[in-house]
Amino acid sequence: MLDLVRELANSPWLWTAVFFIAALDALLPFMPSETTVVLVGVLIAPSVTGLGQLVLVAAAGAFAGDVAAFYLGRSTGNAVLTRLMRRERGIQAREWAQRQLESRGRLLIVFGRYVPGGRAATLATAGALGFSPSWFLPAEAVGVLLWGTQAALIGFIGGSTFQDQPLIGMTFSYGFVVLVVIGSAIAHRIRHSRHILRSRR
Repeated sequence: MLDLVRELANSPWLWTAVFFIAALDALLPFMPSETTVVLVGVLIAPSVTGLGQLVLVAAAGAFAGDVAAFYLGRSTGNAVLTRLMRRERGIQAREWAQRQLESRGRLLIVFGRYVPGGRAATLATAGALGFSPSWFLPAEAVGVLLWGTQAALIGFIGGSTFQDQPLIGMTFSYGFVVLVVIGSAIAHRIRHSRHILRSRR
């Protein structure tokens, strides 16, 4: 098992998969980009060089996908957004992204990816609203580096802690991710409920 894990970690196809999954997640939100980065973080541990490579590849893939989504929004405007987000959840994500972009701007580009459905909605909406590339790209670069670093570190710490038991390392890392996602979703829900209550007063 350990030999198989090490062989997989050294495969160039693994890095290609990380790049494209991170990129496609901006356009296809069901792609498991963070899960993939965490998994590879477990596989490459305890190699610090591998960790650095993983952060750069994941961030580069996310950057490519995010820029594509942003320019898709700029070139097609609201038409594609409306078509891609017909379901109620997609409409809510877009409306949330528009409100937040108008009030918080670059902070949302950096941190919107941590909200369920927020990444795709934020990027395309920023493009559709006419934000300039010079406004978008610096915040985007910061956002993907932070995302790539935190996802890779979660897997790397799990893999380093359980070097001889990679399956336990994966379970440890994924468990941490699940707890963070649940906590973020609850916090977002609480803030949303408070906003609705304030608007009704």
